[in-house]
Amino acid sequence: MTIAERVKALRELMSQQNLAAYLVPSADPHMSEYVAECWQRRKFISGFDGSAGTVAVTAKQAGLWTDSRYFVQAEQQLQGSGIDLYRLGEADVPVMEAWLGEKLGSGDRVGLDTKTFSAAAYGKLAQGFEKEGIELVAMAEDLVEQVWGADRPALPSQAVRVHPPELAGESATEKLSRLGKAMADKPADAMVLCALDEIAWLFNLRGQDVDFNPVFIAYALIEKEGATLFVDPEKIGPAVQKGLGDKVQLLDYHDFEAALAALGAKSAKVWIDPATCSQWVAGVLKAKGAELIGQTGPVPAWKAIKNTAEINGMRAAHLRDGVALVKLLHWLEKNVELGDASEMTVVEKIRAFRASNDEFIGSSFDTISAYADHGAIVHYRVSEESNAALQTEGILLVDTGGQYRDGTTDVTRTLALGEPTPEQIRAYTGVLQGHLALTRAWFQSGADGYQLDVIARAPLWSLGLNYGHGTGHGVGAALCVHEGPFSVSPRKVLLPLEPGHILSIEPGFYQEGQFGIRIENLALVREVETTPSGVFLGFETLTLCPYQRKLIDIEMLCPDARAQIDQYHSQVREALSEFLDDEERAWLERETRPL
Repeated sequence: MTIAERVKALRELMSQQNLAAYLVPSADPHMSEYVAECWQRRKFISGFDGSAGTVAVTAKQAGLWTDSRYFVQAEQQLQGSGIDLYRLGEADVPVMEAWLGEKLGSGDRVGLDTKTFSAAAYGKLAQGFEKEGIELVAMAEDLVEQVWGADRPALPSQAVRVHPPELAGESATEKLSRLGKAMADKPADAMVLCALDEIAWLFNLRGQDVDFNPVFIAYALIEKEGATLFVDPEKIGPAVQKGLGDKVQLLDYHDFEAALAALGAKSAKVWIDPATCSQWVAGVLKAKGAELIGQTGPVPAWKAIKNTAEINGMRAAHLRDGVALVKLLHWLEKNVELGDASEMTVVEKIRAFRASNDEFIGSSFDTISAYADHGAIVHYRVSEESNAALQTEGILLVDTGGQYRDGTTDVTRTLALGEPTPEQIRAYTGVLQGHLALTRAWFQSGADGYQLDVIARAPLWSLGLNYGHGTGHGVGAALCVHEGPFSVSPRKVLLPLEPGHILSIEPGFYQEGQFGIRIENLALVREVETTPSGVFLGFETLTLCPYQRKLIDIEMLCPDARAQIDQYHSQVREALSEFLDDEERAWLERETRPL
């Protein structure tokens, strides 16, 4: 079926259920950013495959709401679908709830699958619709899945593996003991975990059920007497069972609902995170008699602060990744001149260079290889149809990352393939200035990402330029490349940065229809000095890859920035040279010579 035909089939089911509208978010039952193919309902019904967005379908109209990262991509992918694009954050663009409020009337019914809405999001929706007299209807079976039918992929069934203590830095038993103490302090009889990365971290396990994220599909229930992991038993081998010990019970993934009902029957006090537990989980617990403690649990904050073993693993992963990146940049310089490179070959080459190391597991996200005007599409993904040949002119943006057994990487470099224009040099240097300024900044303990964001934007603002995405996101240790609970963003994020946090620093600039520029390193937050004013923190850069010299206007840089680039390039050269061949080493020497 075409997208239009799928929407038509959905409307027919809506009519049968007496629904005036139906909502299709991005999420799976675990509130994941990246979801397994079987749960990509929003992509199926709209054709838009970005990681964020919600579709609302009424009897006559349909809309997709997404953020600035996906405006260009969504506009292209929605063509011919009959679904209108609503650009969140732009003036006069209604949010979905307001749009539906205008289209619907009192007594109308809006259907949704409560497994795909967090308890927090559902509560907000219900409160807003109640004022309009609109009823939210929890569907027993998701209507989009009914349209999908027999073609819908099955749940993934990849094996789960142990993430060993020497890489985790703490045993699962120790983590569960910490969590038990936090539950006793609440007090709570039980805690439910739905987020896949939290479950993987807590039990020191990894999987491959979701592209790019080393997680496995499961729920977890922690009680005073032990923990239960609800997972497909076919995924669990002897090594995993042994690693979990005798305090962790294994039950089938589909037994989870019965376990929730049993908690309710005991009138248990159950701790759930309203942001990551679905409304379905909350609804089953409440209906069966449980008392809910709806608060963020401690696991996200614990997971975000990397211990010594995790930090060492991340450093080792970035060393390997740096070697692969330099090999790619050297290969690019030669092959673009030969006319033997394209966006797609860049994707293939960086994966091949990484895969030559035995510790490599896979990419941490779809590599963005975006040439010329494609670079202005913030999350561009090359396809056979869009694949552009690289020429000795224009700008190439490469945003790429790897998953290694001991760490996760994410790096962006922007490259002029010929002689750059003054406009490109000015914009690149402005982005670099912001990137460097935040990287070398000190900030007092307790500062959050909202306070720091302006440091990266100020140099661009002084040029009359800006970017629409955040400046930095947390990164997991051999886990998901996007990790909370903190970020660096113009949104008012009140969670402070702490020593042990690892995050990206990635300002950018995008000239629609022409080029895109982004520079990204991962950095570790660490203590730098204690003064009479308190404890001050700063960043240690983990990424090892040179900036492109010919895009830098040295006259625009302050002395501190020039010294910072020279010091970083020296560090890159010393770290990587021994792992390169003579030709690659000579290239690196040239690209990292002092400014």
